[in-house]
Amino acid sequence: MYGEVEYRWTVTRNGLFGVVAFLNTETLSNEQTGEKLFDSFATGAGFGFRLMLNKRSQTNLCLDIGRGKQGSSAVYFAVQEAF
Repeated sequence: MYGEVEYRWTVTRNGLFGVVAFLNTETLSNEQTGEKLFDSFATGAGFGFRLMLNKRSQTNLCLDIGRGKQGSSAVYFAVQEAF
């Protein structure tokens, strides 16, 4: 099970630059270890930047930086978004 909340806003009036802050968590079950759903959670948080490449198709260049469980961290680059 996975859940995420995001807050997005545009920095420029024309929508060229944007910013996002996010918080997510997930839990799972594992028959091999006996772990059941909701026994533990892996939570992460971070922020990102958006650069609008094409207004018509709503295509963004994305850079996200996040921190997670036990101090893990990641940087993600993407073109386009799921929503």
